[in-house]
Amino acid sequence: QIRNTCDEGKIKIDEQDKEKLTKLCKETIEWVDNNPNAERDEYEHKKKELEDIWKPIITAAYGQGQGQGMPNMPGMNDM
Repeated sequence: QIRNTCDEGKIKIDEQDKEKLTKLCKETIEWVDNNPNAERDEYEHKKKELEDIWKPIITAAYGQGQGQGMPNMPGMNDM
């Protein structure tokens, strides 16, 4: 979902932040693909790393008048 938000361009995200998120998404997907037997806590840690970078960026984007409040982010708890 994070990658889709960056790619769709519906929300104005700083180009550097967009690159950072795109790279992090790619790295996270590669990690998941390469670690199918990882423990749940390892997956949770990766999810938290991604969210810790994503949340301030999306909050700032919405704070710049790009929308009203935080977007509905379905599936974030299903990662």
